[in-house]
Parts: sequence; structure tokens; C-alpha cells
Amino acid sequence: MYKLKKSDVVFYPATHTYITPAGRMLDGITGMLSRQLFPGKYDGIDEETMRNAAERGSFIHSVCELVDSLGVEHESPEAIGYKELKETYALKHEESEYLVSDNEHFASCIDKVYRDGESTFTLADIKTTYKLDKEYVRWQLSVYAYLFERQNPGAKVLHLYAIWLRGERHELVEVERIPDGVVVSLMEHEVNGEQFANPYALSFTDTSLPEKYAAMEDAIAEIDRQYKYWSEKKKELSDGVKFEMQNAGVSKWVGDRVSFTRKEDSEREDFDKKRFASDHPDLYKAYLIKTKVSGSVILKVK
Repeated sequence: MYKLKKSDVVFYPATHTYITPAGRMLDGITGMLSRQLFPGKYDGIDEETMRNAAERGSFIHSVCELVDSLGVEHESPEAIGYKELKETYALKHEESEYLVSDNEHFASCIDKVYRDGESTFTLADIKTTYKLDKEYVRWQLSVYAYLFERQNPGAKVLHLYAIWLRGERHELVEVERIPDGVVVSLMEHEVNGEQFANPYALSFTDTSLPEKYAAMEDAIAEIDRQYKYWSEKKKELSDGVKFEMQNAGVSKWVGDRVSFTRKEDSEREDFDKKRFASDHPDLYKAYLIKTKVSGSVILKVK
């Protein structure tokens, strides 16, 4: 049975730093991914939200470790979901927070390592975000796989999984591994201070809702519902007041905080632009002017 090698690099959780036996500080993988591939991923999210998300993520990682190391059935929905995923997909836990490094520039801890066979393994990363960013996990785990096999000659990574745990929702999502050559190029560009050209960059604009607003979807939908509800109530109120004012023969009612003013029915004259353009197209074009119209956002609630 293949035995995984333990790195000599030491991870210090308090400062989130990786130090070699010679005292050299190494960079983490997530920092490289943020700089090279996903700049601004968390822009617009306030510090308190980020801190709360980090604390929640740490808690879920901890309860999952209880399931793996002690077989404890924690009452949290994420722990229950994680246990169910392990049983459903027959995941055989081998290591948690397994540190891999090239011993020169980079190091990182892999959330979960599962054994598939004599010398074959599966790597997984636990995600607790509102929405799973599959492309980010794909890059993250591909770099991990490269470092894992480099640190363990003869070992082979067969699968890369994102373990998404969000309340009672839990999914095991397999992502496609990026070739080692591309991963090495990414790391070399980072070491040399150069910008890496992502060969898998989408050629179209990503239309997925940014995480900042994705986290507020329920609240946005509720605001829209309340707006429509009270708009209808306002119309019902105005129509009712108008009817009573007409019956009372008054044009104005004044209270301490609100007042109602009734406008009499009337007629207005409008210019038929469509007919004029049809009858006198050249003259119509001569009088056309362009005015700037401010853009707007259309909200649709599913």
C-alpha cells in the first residue's frame, strides 16, 4: 500500500504562512490564483461578511474532520450532508489538510485526500460559498494534483472533487483536471512576476450573478414582491379615495401627514408622430433631434 510522504514545510495557521526548514517563506496557491486568474473575485464584499464567511467555513471544515477522524455524527446539516456524500460515493478518507509543496515557491494544504486504490487517490476541496465557482475549484485542485504527484512519485490522482456544503444542500462535483504543462506555466509566470494568459478564459461575458448579489437573492426577491404588493395597494387606495371625493363633490382633502388632491377628467391633444412621419418623411427627419437617455437595470424575479 502506497504511503503518502509528509512535507518538511511547516504551516502556521495563526499567520497562514508556510515555512521551509531553512526558514524560507513560501506562497500559498489561493493568492496566486487571485492575482493571476481571478482578480477582484471578492470586490464589493465588506470585511464583516468576509469574516463571517471565513468563520463559518472553518466551522464546517472542523465538523467534517470530526466525521472523518472520529466518526462523530455532528448535528449540523453540513456534517450530515458530508457523511451522506461519503457513503453515497464510497469515499475512503486518507488525509485531511494534507500539505503539498514544491519546496521552492509554493505550498498549500489539500482539504481532503481519499484513497482509490494501491497508489491512486482522489483530491477534494470543501466549499461553503453561496454559489460554487467550478472554474476556480478546477484550477485550485489541478495545481494541488500537480504538487501532490510531484511530492509522491508513483502516486496518481484519478479524480478532483468540489464538496459543496451549504446548509442542507450538499453536492459532490467533479471538475476536469488542467494539464500539468499549463499548471507549470501558471506557476512560472507567478514566480517571474509576469501575467499569465489563461488559455481557458471565457470569450464571452460571464452572466452569472456576482457573489455579492447572489448572497442577497432572497432579500432582492422579497423587496420586489413587497414593491409590487404596496404599489397595488396604493392604486387601490387612490382609486377608492377618488371615488369618494367625486361622490362628496370635493377636490382636496388635507390631513396631518397626507393630503389628497383630485384632478377633474379632461382631454388633451397629442401629436400623431407616426402619421406625420408616414405623410411627410423628409420633413419628419429634418426635425428629429437626439437626446441622451440614461441606462437602467431591469429586475426579473423567477
